[in-house]
Amino acid sequence: MDGIIGEYKEPTDAGPRVTMVFYPGAFPVKWNQCSVTADFFAEYFAGVHEAGLVEDTDRRDFVGSVGYVLNELIENAVKFCAGGTVEVDACVDEGEFIVVVSNQIVATSVDGLRNRFDELLRGDPQELLLQRVEENAANPELTTSGLGFLTMLSDYRAKLGWRFDAAPDNPANALLRTTARLQVNPHG
Repeated sequence: MDGIIGEYKEPTDAGPRVTMVFYPGAFPVKWNQCSVTADFFAEYFAGVHEAGLVEDTDRRDFVGSVGYVLNELIENAVKFCAGGTVEVDACVDEGEFIVVVSNQIVATSVDGLRNRFDELLRGDPQELLLQRVEENAANPELTTSGLGFLTMLSDYRAKLGWRFDAAPDNPANALLRTTARLQVNPHG
């Protein structure tokens, strides 16, 4: 079950770092809480690094990019959580915003996810995005399109990676860690 796909990297303590844990089993996490959390992280890290974000447009771009990417990752983690917690761990290190969002998934879904993630990384993100948009238009009930990941790859140039481990204390589940990395200041 162990394994890494893509460009997996964990946050470090080299710069500012924030970790937040959701307990979906203890209380239901609503969709709007995902965007509020994403916005908090985006604004926090933009504020910490304002000196590095030269212009207002750079700051807006950073906040928009980080907010979008985090919202997608947190929504996926909450939506597909099979028990345990959802953890968001983020930092800025060496000019990159790095985030890992962790959640438990049903262990039997690991092979299918590995194949899906491999496909996302092997193909051309823009071509796959167009293909998936067309598939979604033809089948509106499709729930595993990967549009969020493809948008991160094509529009935000995110570096994505996934790590699969055994879930602590739950042999029926796996622990999925999804990482995304974005440049803090693309003009610098």
